[in-house]
Amino acid sequence: MTKVKTPHDRLGVFKQLADVPNSRRLHQYASAYEGRDTWGSYRATVDLGERMSEEWARFSRRWKDHTEEHGRHHALARPNDVETWSVWMLDSFSVDRAYQHWNVIEGFYDWLKWHTEHPHTYNPFHMAAVEPESSTREIWSRKMEKA
Repeated sequence: MTKVKTPHDRLGVFKQLADVPNSRRLHQYASAYEGRDTWGSYRATVDLGERMSEEWARFSRRWKDHTEEHGRHHALARPNDVETWSVWMLDSFSVDRAYQHWNVIEGFYDWLKWHTEHPHTYNPFHMAAVEPESSTREIWSRKMEKA
């Protein structure tokens, strides 16, 4: 099995948001996700100890606050939302701490893609990481170093 080195390797058919037909973009599903705690559904599938459970709660709260500030549900982010969050994290934390946050929420989006009750056909975290000089790419690079 070969290791994934670039975020481009993780992308499916849609390499950038412009490739995604408007009818399949996540913002089209806003009404279906209104009031829905999608993170809670995901979190219920992951067994964590008390300390990690607290960390994940902190990470998800920060992500939810960020997406809410941008007028989006936490499960319906755009690549730009991921980039602005990555910028904030790198300004606020070390790259390792930013990676911890990023990795948990990226996993949430991977989970959404693999569950048929969700319309997710792309991961905005991977799309955002494709940009070579982005903060998201810096965090992705840290992820690859740790792999």
